Amino acid sequence: KNFIRPAMIFIPLGAGMFFPQAAVLSSSIRYLLMVMLFMVFLQLNLKELKIRKSHFKLLVVNAIVGVISYLAAWWITRDETLAKAAFFVGITPTATAAAVVMGFLNGNVGYVITSFVFTNVGIAFVMPPLMAWVCGDTSWDFMLRVFESLFYLLVIPFSIAMVVRKIYPPAREWPKKTKTATFSLWSITLFIIAAIAADFFKNNPDVSLWIVGKTALIALIICAVNFASGYWLGEKDLRHEASQSLGQKNTTLTIYLALVYAGPLAAMGVISYVLWHNSYNAIQFFLHDRKKNRLEK
Repeated sequence: KNFIRPAMIFIPLGAGMFFPQAAVLSSSIRYLLMVMLFMVFLQLNLKELKIRKSHFKLLVVNAIVGVISYLAAWWITRDETLAKAAFFVGITPTATAAAVVMGFLNGNVGYVITSFVFTNVGIAFVMPPLMAWVCGDTSWDFMLRVFESLFYLLVIPFSIAMVVRKIYPPAREWPKKTKTATFSLWSITLFIIAAIAADFFKNNPDVSLWIVGKTALIALIICAVNFASGYWLGEKDLRHEASQSLGQKNTTLTIYLALVYAGPLAAMGVISYVLWHNSYNAIQFFLHDRKKNRLEK
């Protein structure tokens, strides 16, 4: 059953490819993401935040992987779209779900929560100039538009969540009670994203579908590098936590940014990453449960 979640993620993706008309809903993606992040911030325990030396390493490597991925993809393929796809995959910060996974694996949840906050804030600061360089528009206007997008996606949901928690403390329990609804929002988002991609291919028949396979391969390579690098960067007793922090990504953020500023093909890399990191999580769950069952016997 550990493979049900990654499989269900690709059901709306597949469905969206058959309904390119749903591309007209593209403007709603930002608001769907804001609602999902609002639910994330509602349950954020600020007391668990404790920045370690390895958190700085993870942030730096997170940014470096984004830059190197872009340069390597461009050097190997000479394809600007694939290079942009590689950048958005590599630059994506830690996912809040990484803490949930680490909880199931009996790891240090506080470490991963700190990684989520630290890398998302840090990457938000370097994202405008890096995106300006990657997208070929280094004007202040472009960077301000990227900053505005990040402000709407991160700062506003966080601020509203903190106010709601202050006024009504029981609101912290809302995410636990509405997990199905939150996942449904994510599925709707994926459906719209797939529809946008389908609409793009419909209006651009000269573009080969092989490029989707290439972006998926690039995402797989970056996924392997992230999990391995994170394990190497972590302290002795926190290697699995660091690996999860660098490997499991906040894909909702960069899927939106890629769609808006680089197009649906660039976003396909991050979408593919959703499958790869969730599949690795499923493998971890399987190995963890098998080890636990052996110890119990």
